[in-house]
Amino acid sequence: MTTQITPNPVGPFTLAPGTDDTEGLAPNGATTLDALALLDPDTRARTVAPHHALRGPHLAFGEGEQMRLLRLDRDITHIGRGPDAAVCIDEYRVSRDHAILVRHGRFFRLLDNRSSNGTYVNGRRIVAVGVASGDLIELGPVRVRFVEVA
Repeated sequence: MTTQITPNPVGPFTLAPGTDDTEGLAPNGATTLDALALLDPDTRARTVAPHHALRGPHLAFGEGEQMRLLRLDRDITHIGRGPDAAVCIDEYRVSRDHAILVRHGRFFRLLDNRSSNGTYVNGRRIVAVGVASGDLIELGPVRVRFVEVA
């Protein structure tokens, strides 16, 4: 099953089929946080509304009309709190170099980079795993979604 960004007659765009919201509990029992509000200004400036997104892999931040997509155009993308991270999330429970997304041809692999609070994909703690469109990625208490725009 492939999850794609599709038009929604009620709002501009939504994830299909079915997504959960960004509120709730992370696997470690902590309250989850909306990653969109935690992006540093440089990272946020590189995001686009779903209807402006180019085809290909993206990280989705926020939900509904507030959703923003960040194109994954590098072979290696570092995600973390540090200034050298390509995706910089300003949350103290996200490690400086929390996780790494690595492109292998058409596929992506997510690696936890010895983070303090763990990296989870679809609720399971990972060390390294392939990710597919629609997968929910949790970096400590912060949720983002890996999506493929068709």
